[in-house]
Amino acid sequence: MTVSALTDATIFTGEAFVEGHALLVKDGKVADIVRKIPGDAKVVSHAGKILAPGFIDAQVNGGGNVFLNNTPTAEACLAIAAAHRAYGTSHILPTVITDTPEVTAKAVAAVREARRKDKSILGIHIEGPHLSEARRGVHKAEYLRKLSDEDLKLYRPEAGDPPTRISSNDDSSGEELRGTGVMLVTLAPECASPEQIKQLRAQGVIVSIGHTQATPEQTRAALAAGATGFTHLFNGMGGLSARGNGPADVALDDRNSWCGIIADGHHVIAEMIRLAVRVKPEKIFLVSDAMPPSASHDPKPFQLYGETIRAEGGRCVNGEGKLAGAVLTIGEAVHNCVKKFGIEPDDVLRMASTYPAAFLGLDKSLGKLVPGYEASVAVLTTEFKFLHVVPENLRKDIT
Repeated sequence: MTVSALTDATIFTGEAFVEGHALLVKDGKVADIVRKIPGDAKVVSHAGKILAPGFIDAQVNGGGNVFLNNTPTAEACLAIAAAHRAYGTSHILPTVITDTPEVTAKAVAAVREARRKDKSILGIHIEGPHLSEARRGVHKAEYLRKLSDEDLKLYRPEAGDPPTRISSNDDSSGEELRGTGVMLVTLAPECASPEQIKQLRAQGVIVSIGHTQATPEQTRAALAAGATGFTHLFNGMGGLSARGNGPADVALDDRNSWCGIIADGHHVIAEMIRLAVRVKPEKIFLVSDAMPPSASHDPKPFQLYGETIRAEGGRCVNGEGKLAGAVLTIGEAVHNCVKKFGIEPDDVLRMASTYPAAFLGLDKSLGKLVPGYEASVAVLTTEFKFLHVVPENLRKDIT
């Protein structure tokens, strides 16, 4: 296989910015970071650019005018992944929101099929229906319900298909992702008992707390039972309270849990994003909560539970002007955080890749540009605007 040398750029490894070096790519992996380029390497200059680990998005409802809930098929998953990849997101969790049991089951099967064709699809995020009615947002009330034994049977990430690997080659160094791959379930602690959360964890499910009005005691009990994250911090759970009335207080106080955050400037104000990053360093990661108009040059209205949702002013709204997901990509969130919200660039790039990889348990192969890791590389300008993903233009050299 030809060794490709990505040169003339600032490299962010996930740990530090490196100047005056080349990134060597072979067989779809990072081979090395060197000053002296091997004589047989294929040199690809990225003069004046920044090379960073490809972005990872754990909450992608749609993109490219495709909505998983409305078309829970493998083809929809592939289209959504391709749309976001064009904007810097190298790996995603297609997300199915609250719906009928049949739609949820179809989405799980669709992801399982799509993963056979596209390794950028890491698994599935099931956001609902086990959510608080008081904090449901646009999730349809009639579909909300408590976690059941039937749901526990469905939420088994290692059911079904033979394993596929995150690594680009066929050796044994890659992490195996069986069947559905990563399975992330967002639920409200008041809709699932600690015993059920323990069961989900025993089955290999990642449990995140969201769309909830749980008391601090309920929230801590869910964490003790095995929940490890909070879904779109501050949204669907209320803000901070002097008297500790909501889950956001516990989320920021708990040192071990992870928090996704939507950095579009509409869902969370800049001050709260900066506060979260300061309070929970290395535990806040970016999510898009992307709806169908995201990652599209021609965003169109779409149907959500029979209601028309449109993109307006950089956000998705229903007929009443209520937020209904985001018109966002991780690439746009990165630019917002650095240039608009004043967060340090190295922190932001880790929030876009290194931290979500760790949250999903994939930090041995994704989220960094160091030897042995997958060579998915986001190319950015010095203004932290996304340009393209390297594997797309190097595919003839590294596959």
